[in-house]
Amino acid sequence: MKTIDTSGLKGYSGYFKREVGEPDAELTRVGPGTPCGEWLRRSWQPICMASEVRDLPVPLRILGEDLVVFRDGSGRLGLLHKHCSHRGASLEYGIIQQCGIVCCYHGWHYDIDGKILSTPAEPTDRIRSRLVHGAYPVREVNGILFAYMGPPGDMPPMPSYDTQLIPDSQFVPFTLGITCNWLQVYENTQDPVHVVYLHTRMTGAQFGDASGAEQELDFVETPLGMMNVQTRFWKNHYWNRTTESILPNCNQGGAIWETADTTKLFQRVAFLRWMVPIDDTHTVTIGWRIFRDELDPQKIGDASRVGKQSIDFVGQTEEERSYEQRQRFPGDYEVQVSQRAIAVHANENLATSDRGVATLRRLIRNAIRAAGPVRSSTAPAKDGVIGTYCQDTVWPATANATPAKGALAEFGQRVAATILASGHQDEAGRRAGLRQMLETGYPLE
Repeated sequence: MKTIDTSGLKGYSGYFKREVGEPDAELTRVGPGTPCGEWLRRSWQPICMASEVRDLPVPLRILGEDLVVFRDGSGRLGLLHKHCSHRGASLEYGIIQQCGIVCCYHGWHYDIDGKILSTPAEPTDRIRSRLVHGAYPVREVNGILFAYMGPPGDMPPMPSYDTQLIPDSQFVPFTLGITCNWLQVYENTQDPVHVVYLHTRMTGAQFGDASGAEQELDFVETPLGMMNVQTRFWKNHYWNRTTESILPNCNQGGAIWETADTTKLFQRVAFLRWMVPIDDTHTVTIGWRIFRDELDPQKIGDASRVGKQSIDFVGQTEEERSYEQRQRFPGDYEVQVSQRAIAVHANENLATSDRGVATLRRLIRNAIRAAGPVRSSTAPAKDGVIGTYCQDTVWPATANATPAKGALAEFGQRVAATILASGHQDEAGRRAGLRQMLETGYPLE
């Protein structure tokens, strides 16, 4: 075995390591005209919970743009540039009308698509005939508002994922703000190693003891983006989890407190969320926390704690715990924010365990440079519903002994290949195909 010569490595070398590189602008800058910002704008992005938009305009910032969202008197949703086209007064102080919104300063009246309906202090329609205010289309889906902020002629259909249609599910919207760049929040979804350490061994079992078991990992590209394939052996069961990143900035994950000690086949997701850039140094995670009996048989989850800047599992916000508690038991929020406002990749030293992060960055960079439609436009679909790949499968072993080296990885690869090949099928068909593969390859005694 070759030994590493460390004679030239000296301690106390802070003086020589003070330089901080520049952020990767191609992947992290999101304002208008930036490569990443233009790429993200070509997909529907969630902007807030529908419950936040009541009888007053709501100011918000998305992708470096200052906007205002409102529901007019006829129930239509509008998303306009925040500053009035006349002299820049904020439309957050606008007066909602039966049709559109009126600027409080001089009464300029805008429809939800930005058309100017009237300029009451002007003697003619000259301004209305040549000017349109900036606006974006908005759609409401199950308690969340989505906007399309890209070129109007390139607007894709609103995607519908199979996990949005699972019966007996309770979808609870939430938003979580975080003070750092979007990418370091998003790439955490393809870092399954941190689940073992951050969430289990370093700070106690935040999401259950099974998450701390040794795992075999693989990273697989999908028609939607990629998934990591985690395979563990726990209480004489194989446990395979595939966690999914759907380009450009969507993520699905499995049961929060999975015990992995009873047989499960193709158990679907506990959250569907988007990491949406507010600007280069602020992000909001918006999505649904999904409740279903099979996902949480111990009833640990609490839907009443899910909403604006709140969710029912630890380590996701600054406000939920004191600074001392967060130092003693850090979670996702602490490690993401503490990488700097924008993580500097030039100062990192990526290791083999970072293969998922490196793969996701490569996929994003390639997609930005291709400047084409996101992958969901070509993903397998049945009746317009896009098949996704996040799931948990727990299968009993035939002998009460740790599997031989390589057996865990093989199990994970076979499960992943089976679900990857079934994206065009319905839930029942995918589950049946998985069962057939397991009963053939891993027969029960």
